[in-house]
Amino acid sequence: MNRHAKTASIVVAAATAALMTGCSASTADTSNKAKGPRTEPIAQESSTVDKANWPSATPRSGLAKGLSLPLEDYMQTYQDTVTLDNAARHLQKQCMADYGFTVTLPPAGSTPPPNDNDANIERRYGITDRATAEKYGYGLPDDLQHQQGATLPKMTTEETEVFSGYTSLNLHDPNRTPAPAAYKGKEIHKNGCAGWADDQLGTRNLDFSLVSELDGQSLTQSQKAPAVQDAITAWSKCMSTKGYTVDTPYNADKIVPHTDGTPSQDEIDVALADIDCKTSTDLVKIWFDAETAVQKQQIADHRDELTKSKARNTTALAVAKTALAG
Repeated sequence: MNRHAKTASIVVAAATAALMTGCSASTADTSNKAKGPRTEPIAQESSTVDKANWPSATPRSGLAKGLSLPLEDYMQTYQDTVTLDNAARHLQKQCMADYGFTVTLPPAGSTPPPNDNDANIERRYGITDRATAEKYGYGLPDDLQHQQGATLPKMTTEETEVFSGYTSLNLHDPNRTPAPAAYKGKEIHKNGCAGWADDQLGTRNLDFSLVSELDGQSLTQSQKAPAVQDAITAWSKCMSTKGYTVDTPYNADKIVPHTDGTPSQDEIDVALADIDCKTSTDLVKIWFDAETAVQKQQIADHRDELTKSKARNTTALAVAKTALAG
């Protein structure tokens, strides 16, 4: 995976995770016990979000156009993430309202990652889109590279405690302690309104660690396949004819230093040579086919665990969509 794409993905994911930690909802009871979730549908807010930069399910251009690996079927897509996040934020607001607080939470989907899921097929075998390389070299478009991420609104001490179940929204705050058991006689949910919303949606039970682990293993394993090694060697020889000495596509972006903003012409030249050599050697398709075979075997070996993980995600999405149907 290209380092610039990977870094951007991590930054976006971290921002989303931070917001999710501080967002979930609860419907507190008028007595000392909290009741269950509300049953009324919740209005969708994401219509205010510009979806123009949302990643497509499969690449729409370049050498990876239309490609999708078998394990992607078991991953959470960006659309899934947005749906769950929006449902959680609505529930969080309802929960806070039950305690007498009005909070405004940013709609999900405003800071999309460059890829739809963890496979990052667009750059899984290095860069693959010539049009992008012509503009950005090995980098990403500015609107994906310099996102600020969504942030929580400022909250009072009481709002923070009810919202998160702790005295601070910062997970790394060394002085962070559990909130009081109740606020004005209403029991505060475990992990606050944020935790309550997660419980209603079932998102606490979502675990994609297995598919993520298998995804990494399949990339490493497929790279060792004889056909892939031959294709990489051919690609390397092609690069040498263009004046570049490099062993694998993962090191191509190191030939010329990358800087944010407008890439140098030297970087663009390397990137275009990289893609042209991938085209002439059919490297992407050969590698994709080899990894597809590996992943099919992985799925056969771990079908039960993967199916259960996918089912939990499907169930959570159904709950979220019902809530958002109003």
